[in-house]
Parts: sequence; structure tokens; C-alpha cells
Amino acid sequence: MSGSRLVRPDPVKQVFAAIFSLLLLVSQAQAAELKIEARLIWGTNDEKFSDPKCKPVDAATGNKLSKVFKWKKYFEVNRQTAIVPSLRNKQIKMSDLCTIDIKELDGPKVEVTLIGEGKKVNKTTYPLSKGESFTIAGDCKDGTAWFVLITELDEK
Repeated sequence: MSGSRLVRPDPVKQVFAAIFSLLLLVSQAQAAELKIEARLIWGTNDEKFSDPKCKPVDAATGNKLSKVFKWKKYFEVNRQTAIVPSLRNKQIKMSDLCTIDIKELDGPKVEVTLIGEGKKVNKTTYPLSKGESFTIAGDCKDGTAWFVLITELDEK
């Protein structure tokens, strides 16, 4: 019968394994789902929007958009709240013609693809923190534009 040999674990490997496990747990704890609000907004110089169901945006949002974009009036077409799974994609249908695909990235950042009439219009990566928002947009043929205003909500 051959003699058996006792193999002792390498303490350096044990330390590295413990550090790796700890880092993995920390990164999983930081990567949490996002609760976002997406608002589809139409920009125009017309006093009224063609769809009477669409109401003008609140004054703060209108002022914010007017400082950056050329249109005088902004109307909210749709508002959606969604949960974006940790480090995964979520598609949100904003209208029959507009969809966004939003993905949480490390950072904290999000990558948003704006899809209009089934075609990719815009893709952007943006840092996003609770309570903050950013806007992505697309032009229309009639001198108007549409925007998607994305905000990370405070509550989960």
C-alpha cells in the first residue's frame, strides 16, 4: 500500500480566494436594479398639440427644455415607470412609434438606445444618479421633435 500524503492548503491562495469572494459580494451588492421614469415629450412651436389627451409639461420641465432646445412648447405624450434589472436591458414602449432600450452599466451609468419607427435613432451612455435626469431626442419631418426624459427615481 502506498503512503498517503497530507496536502496543506496554500495560505496565499486562501487569502486571495477570500479577497475575491469579498469583492464579488461587494460588487453584487452595489449592482442593484434601477427604478426609472421615462417621459415621452413632443416639442413644437404650435400653441396646441394635435392630440388633446397630451397636456403641456410642467413649467420646470418646459423651462429646462427651452434652455437647450429651440421649441417653445412641450407636451407630454406618455409617462412610464419601469424597473431595469441589475446590469441588464429593459425595453420600454413609449408609443406605437417610440421604444427605448435601457441598460444599467457599471459606474453608475446607463446606456439608452432610442428606437423610432423600428429604427435606431440615438444611442447614448450617461451617468445617472437618483433624482437626476437626462434627455435624448429625435427630429421629425414637420419641424417638431420628440424627446425622452429619463430620471432615476429615489424609491426602489
